[in-house]
Amino acid sequence: MYRLISIVLLTGLCSQVAAQPTDRSEQRQWLLEQIRMGEALHRDDLVRDALGRLRLLEPRDAEVLFASLRLALRERDQDQVTQLMARISQEAPGSVQEHKAKRLIELQQPEATRRLQQARLFAVTGRNQEALEIYDQLFAGEPPSLELALDYWRVRSALPGQRREAIEQLQALDRQYPGNAGLRQTLVGLLFAEKRDPEALALLELLSRDPGARDSAAQREFDYLSGQPVGAASVAAWKAFVQRYPASPLLPQANQTLAQQRQLIADPAWQAGQRGKQLLDQGRNAEAEAQLRHALRQYPDDASLHGALGYALMRQSRFEDANAAFRLAATKEQDTYWISQWKDLESSSHYWMQLKKADQALERRDISTARAIYQQARQQRPQDEFAVLGLADVAVAEGDPATAERLYLQVRRMAPDNESAVRGLMRIYQAQSPDKARAYLNGLPPRQQAMFASLRRSLELEQLRSEADAAVQRQDWAAASPALKRAVELAPDEPWLVYQLAGSLRQQGRIGEADAAFAKLLQRHPTDPQARYAHGLFLESTDRDALALDSLAGVPKGAWTDDMHALEKRARRRVTLAQARQLRDQGREAEASALLEAGIARGEGDTDDLLMLADWAATRGDHSTARTYFERVLERQPEQPEARLGLIEGWIAEGNLPRARQALERRAPQFPPGQIDAQRRLANAWLAVGDRAQAASLLDRLVAEQAQPDPLLRRDAARLAVQQDPQRALDLYAAAMADADLLERRAVEPRDDRALTYASRAKDEDDWLARSLRSDVDELYRQQNPSITLMHDYGWRNDDGTAGISELKTQSTLLHADMPLQDGKAFVRLERIGLDAGSFDLEDGQHTEAFGTCQVSGTTRSGNPLPAGCPGGSQTANGRIMALGWEGERWAADLGTTDGFEVNNWLGGATVNGDLGELGWSLTASRRPMSNSLLSFGGAKDPRTGVRWGGVTANGATLGLSWDQGGDDGVWASLGHHWLYGENVTDNQRTRAMAGYYYRLLERADERMRIGLTVMHWRHDKDLGDYYLGQGGYYSPERYNSIGVPFSYAWRNYDWSVLLETSVSWSQAKSGSRPRYPNQSLNDKMINRYDLESSNLGDISEGSTSNGVGYHLRGLFERRLSDHWALGGGFDWQHSDDYAPSSAMLYVRYLFEPWRGNLLLPVEPLEPYSEWR
Repeated sequence: MYRLISIVLLTGLCSQVAAQPTDRSEQRQWLLEQIRMGEALHRDDLVRDALGRLRLLEPRDAEVLFASLRLALRERDQDQVTQLMARISQEAPGSVQEHKAKRLIELQQPEATRRLQQARLFAVTGRNQEALEIYDQLFAGEPPSLELALDYWRVRSALPGQRREAIEQLQALDRQYPGNAGLRQTLVGLLFAEKRDPEALALLELLSRDPGARDSAAQREFDYLSGQPVGAASVAAWKAFVQRYPASPLLPQANQTLAQQRQLIADPAWQAGQRGKQLLDQGRNAEAEAQLRHALRQYPDDASLHGALGYALMRQSRFEDANAAFRLAATKEQDTYWISQWKDLESSSHYWMQLKKADQALERRDISTARAIYQQARQQRPQDEFAVLGLADVAVAEGDPATAERLYLQVRRMAPDNESAVRGLMRIYQAQSPDKARAYLNGLPPRQQAMFASLRRSLELEQLRSEADAAVQRQDWAAASPALKRAVELAPDEPWLVYQLAGSLRQQGRIGEADAAFAKLLQRHPTDPQARYAHGLFLESTDRDALALDSLAGVPKGAWTDDMHALEKRARRRVTLAQARQLRDQGREAEASALLEAGIARGEGDTDDLLMLADWAATRGDHSTARTYFERVLERQPEQPEARLGLIEGWIAEGNLPRARQALERRAPQFPPGQIDAQRRLANAWLAVGDRAQAASLLDRLVAEQAQPDPLLRRDAARLAVQQDPQRALDLYAAAMADADLLERRAVEPRDDRALTYASRAKDEDDWLARSLRSDVDELYRQQNPSITLMHDYGWRNDDGTAGISELKTQSTLLHADMPLQDGKAFVRLERIGLDAGSFDLEDGQHTEAFGTCQVSGTTRSGNPLPAGCPGGSQTANGRIMALGWEGERWAADLGTTDGFEVNNWLGGATVNGDLGELGWSLTASRRPMSNSLLSFGGAKDPRTGVRWGGVTANGATLGLSWDQGGDDGVWASLGHHWLYGENVTDNQRTRAMAGYYYRLLERADERMRIGLTVMHWRHDKDLGDYYLGQGGYYSPERYNSIGVPFSYAWRNYDWSVLLETSVSWSQAKSGSRPRYPNQSLNDKMINRYDLESSNLGDISEGSTSNGVGYHLRGLFERRLSDHWALGGGFDWQHSDDYAPSSAMLYVRYLFEPWRGNLLLPVEPLEPYSEWR
């Protein structure tokens, strides 16, 4: 045997020598490995050979010296040990080698040797902890040699929790010292203990190659295989064993076992038994039962099959059958260990059988039987908690929570991890108070809290639901959303929880987040009907019906619920309605109507669609078609109030008030109390047919019963109250603005006029209702607010006028006071006017200007000449105007008089206006002064004759027309005819036709820009524009045509309003020849006075034609000084060849009531009374 070992080792060494490296470093490493191998194999001859070569290669190397020291210790050469220790300390002070060398030397001392022996004795007797303590004292966990390391890790592996680290350390030692049989045998045992069978078997295979360790390896593998279940794997393993150990004493037994197992695995019944056990391990208990029963028919005395069948039955809660199977297993078992096991399982199954019977009795409410059986089970196994748990459930069923709590707590003491006991306690505490349940759960140890994470989630979810519901009730969406979001995190698969979250986010305008919440749900459950239905409802609530239909399509039609079908029908109809509205908005109303008609024909529409079609027709003014739709509705629903009211409104729109009144008086439509808007329209219908009392009564009742904010209702009530009680109307307007969130509630009662007027300021983002409310308040409050305005106006002319005649300058001071009267405003106007035409150019105290008779010359009958000329002087006049009047929505009138002029006149006018379809019209009858010159306005006295003449007035009527639908442009026209009369002025007639077009370049609440085109045509019967006696001194070409391009820009903010206007025009004026002194009666008086035989009174002024370009520039401003005061001013500059008047003004206005509303846009200063038309 020893010869064989030597041959094997010699062969290995020869192969190693052949493989020796040539590099110095690699040689050193290889030789060190040879040393460790020799130590592992206890071959000091190999060690000496390697050391001899290393001493030549690395004589001062610390590893080499340390290996030499270990060899000297084994050979007990104390002198050599001393010398080597000294050299290690000299060559590698403080190194690991020096530390280990000192430890090894210390362990050679008698005391250390004694303690090592004691530690090994402790280890042999199982006192591993004490052995480890000694080892740690000797070398502090760092054994300095292979032998000590093996002893140390054997001890460590025997301690709880140390086996895995011991395996790792021993594996490292095996790699460092390969081939040590003792180390590998120790590793095999540890690996088997750790269930790392393949690694252990691999090491046994290595040990089988070591002749000195082969027998022990064979025994260890034989024992292992004997304990393995029979199967194909075990047969293969026994076959390998026989081949690996052909000379082992265990070979006969191994062959016998191999033969037996081969026979078994070929038997179908036995295979069924094995499959049954495998299925049992997989938890497939019913299948396992079938296979095990099949095997038992062939092997009825196999205790393991009976026991496995008992397991299968017990896992199916068939405890009675399991009990019988375990009893059979115990009677047929030969192994005392398994007999004990089957007996225990027999007792356990009987216990669970009793518990099941008790549970069944409790389920059928047989409380007394359940209690008795639970008590028997408790006596059988008093240490188990399940019978106590059953008794606690009995107490719950009896309505005895105190006893139940006591028993559940007893279970907790017996089995702290029992979930049923905790759940029972939680049910009791939840019934008492959710907070108590939560507190109990929070008091559990962290490990147990983790076990009941689902219960905690349900409690937290319940709390979050409660918080969210409370927030939703008070419409606190910002508080509801976080609670619902956390709830969704706890229960992400609940569609209606996600629906609630999405709804709260929608209320805050956070649609994107709401969509994201549903996207997460649908990603997990793309075809779940409830999830899709909830998503569809949410999309419906956000007016995304097409997307709702798409979402519903994610579920097969066969899985749809009735609710899903109803949702689809609603959504599809709304999609059709949306398409129809879109077509109508695009101007394709005929296609929109056809789409709705097609839906009605298919049975998808209802009367609401007919009402919509009727409304469209009425809106476009097609009341006949609207009436047809309303009648179709009434054919289906004869008392449908919307249709009946629509018919009445159609008759009103067509002007058929008697029929509308008859329908209202016979049987007015009746609306439910909640349909406020319809009742409001009904009130307006009563108002339209003239029954103001009925309208007021209905609106007053609606306002009194109003439960929810309704700005439209209050607005209409205010409009109706304007005439009778303007202040109540303003109160109603304030409430309406508060309803529309345009005014704070605290400004309503009592009414805060400052806040109200500030809220009346127009805004670009206003919808039609907000604009309506603001403009109504603006108009009514202005009408009800008395004011006084003081203005001074200075005028002059820039054309080539004549001093004393047409170089007119005016100084006017205007005082205007207005106050509310009825549904309009009354006013009083006082004006002080100073007119200055300048002084005549004199020669020897005389002038011969074309004024009066100053150019008249001739010869008397006595032959004496009558020279032309008048005494010098200036032409001035100072007068006053007093006027009063009233202005309302539909008509206005004024009456005034001049005083202090040479010629005074009564003046005035009256205007009425209305609408004719889309056309606005006004008709004015008036008597107005011609203020072109001092002569035409105030009159003058002829210096030679003393005759007064002038003071011309225009007497006639003007028709105004306009069309403006609020779009980008509009047109206007004016046609007037007037008779022009003045004292000692030849009568004249004037006809004027004017028209204009304007385009809104910019139209905002506080800014506007317009450009346009105007054309004018004037006709005068006579041109009386000269200043001779009998002429009027006013601009009156026989034909006048002009075309102009006006441009205006207006802007305002809270404190300022500004207007800039400019225009460029071209005009042509033409007059024929005309008498210079056209009043023959005055001429006759002149002839008689001077006894003239001949004169120039019959001279003719030549006709003329002129044309040219005119320019106009006007700028105005108004500045708010306070809530009551405003300051304004501006200029007006015109230039043309024939007529170029200009002016500048400054004014201050006082309002009796505070005003914080809009400044006028454009600015509207006072207009002198003399310029009214």
